[in-house]
Amino acid sequence: MRLRNTIIVLVLFAIVGGYAFIVGHYSQTEPTQKLLTVKQDDIAKIELKYSDRDIVIERDKGKPWRLVKPIGADADQTQANNLARAIAEGVLVRTVDDKPADLAPFGLKPPTTTVTVTTFDHKPVPSIEVGKSTPIGFNTYVLLSNSPAVLLSEGAFGAGMNKTVNDLRVRDLMAFKLDDVRTLTIARDNGQTVEIERDGDNWKIVKPAPSAADNTAVRMALGTLVNARATDFISDAPANVNQYGLEKPHLTATVVLKNGEQQSMLFGFKQSGEGKSGIYVRRGERAPVYTVAEYVMTSLDKSPMDFRDKTIVKIDPETVDTVKVKNSDGEFTLKRAPAGKWDVIVGGKTSEGDLLVVERMLNQFRDLKGQSIVADPMPSAQLFGLDNPALQITLAGKDGKDLGTVKLAKISVKQTAPPLPGEPPQRIEYYATSSGSKAVYSLSEFSFEQLNKPAPLYMLKPPEPAAASSPTK
Repeated sequence: MRLRNTIIVLVLFAIVGGYAFIVGHYSQTEPTQKLLTVKQDDIAKIELKYSDRDIVIERDKGKPWRLVKPIGADADQTQANNLARAIAEGVLVRTVDDKPADLAPFGLKPPTTTVTVTTFDHKPVPSIEVGKSTPIGFNTYVLLSNSPAVLLSEGAFGAGMNKTVNDLRVRDLMAFKLDDVRTLTIARDNGQTVEIERDGDNWKIVKPAPSAADNTAVRMALGTLVNARATDFISDAPANVNQYGLEKPHLTATVVLKNGEQQSMLFGFKQSGEGKSGIYVRRGERAPVYTVAEYVMTSLDKSPMDFRDKTIVKIDPETVDTVKVKNSDGEFTLKRAPAGKWDVIVGGKTSEGDLLVVERMLNQFRDLKGQSIVADPMPSAQLFGLDNPALQITLAGKDGKDLGTVKLAKISVKQTAPPLPGEPPQRIEYYATSSGSKAVYSLSEFSFEQLNKPAPLYMLKPPEPAAASSPTK
């Protein structure tokens, strides 16, 4: 019985194995047939001929693509490579008609596009005439120059060959590495100029007045410049740039690199016309006029205050011995104690402090920054509620030396415009100043609340009593 079952299993395995072999052998997918026998990397030149324009891009071996017709310009490498790939990988779906009597029904008399490629070795490659799409399946009719047959290619092929000069032009306006920038200068048409210079790993403002710079703000400005892309190509050889506001630009941003190279971008008028919102720009070293998104200019149109370092106070927490706090609840003191502990002193009574809470507060002072510099010098403490601050914190070192005092205000300001539905008629603003600066800074609600804690929150909480166990019966 057992032997018979074994034989049955072996026979079943043989049948299944044989079926799998037959299906695998006779059901192999046929290789895709291409329109051209050319490799993408072998293409040196592509010519696209339309009824209203001719476009030619070419490259030398191992070099980038460039536009040579109708203008000479750098080509967008991604777009050019995608075009070469689409030509090399164009699929031949099937032959529609070996010898058509009329090419017009296929959109091939005349064709919408004629594609001609030249290889580096100059071997003959037939050109491709592109017709219209099929009504069903949306494939594309094509005709090769070395055959009378009308062929069918995939629909994406026809769409991929429909290019404009602007599709293939490089849209990068400035080319530099952030680490290579030595200086950044932003000049406005009101005569105000901000010049920022690299200072090791940091940045410093040298004009209009020497000051430490906000590294993040400088990097964001440089990132905006190097990532700016042309949204429209206006004129390659403008006779007059006055109409674009570029004779006397509103803003000029200039970078000087370590090798002495200078690159600048000039910003003019806002683009006119329905649905248009770009800003006219040109490179200071080149003639063409482009447009960029409006945010590019607004991101760079900053005052010296915007680029200033916004550090309110900078203190090493390890050097702090005493923290005196005065807020709406009264006054209390945090005092460093032996064995790495802290005491909380309120009204002459001392309690053990919660080490984690105290250290979290001290770390706020490691590099406490404002959101912006509102004024420097502060014209009036009363104007910002700093004549009677909601919170005042004074820090002293282990030697008793004063490390600095920070004042923080929380004020209610009436809305200048009618509030939106659901909005309060007044808004809350937060301001700060320190003994080490004459400036007043705006502050976030989060930063204010992190520092504005009552004394009990700094005290170590007694452990919860253990729950009594239930008596067993």
